[in-house]
Amino acid sequence: MEQAPRHGQRGTVLLAEHDVLVRMPIAQYLRDCGYKVLEAVTTEEAIEALEDRRFDVGAVISSIQLAGDGFGIATWVKQHSPHTTMLLTGTPKRAVDAAAELCSDDALPTRLAPQLLLQRILQMLATRRPPAQEGRTAML
Repeated sequence: MEQAPRHGQRGTVLLAEHDVLVRMPIAQYLRDCGYKVLEAVTTEEAIEALEDRRFDVGAVISSIQLAGDGFGIATWVKQHSPHTTMLLTGTPKRAVDAAAELCSDDALPTRLAPQLLLQRILQMLATRRPPAQEGRTAML
């Protein structure tokens, strides 16, 4: 049987979700899968975590309904940290096109299976550009 990776061994994920009942089980699941998970409740908290040089956040998962504007965090990531992959959850149908322009992949529903989320994170991190290529203007 394969041994589970140690906490944080797989990388760092920022989970920005205002609903504690959604955020806590997803964060715990990702920790159990070997990720270091930073949690944020607002866009401002998420940006503070991304600006903190102690963390190399490889992926951001944010609710579109995040306090302070879920699209705001996606826009910030695209402009200031293009090597970081971005995934929005809970995106209303009318916002799917905007999410596609800002994120690595299509939007996911808020109430998603943790295994599906893990699969998406693995895909996102596998295609992540290293920070040295940050100056490029390619779409995420």
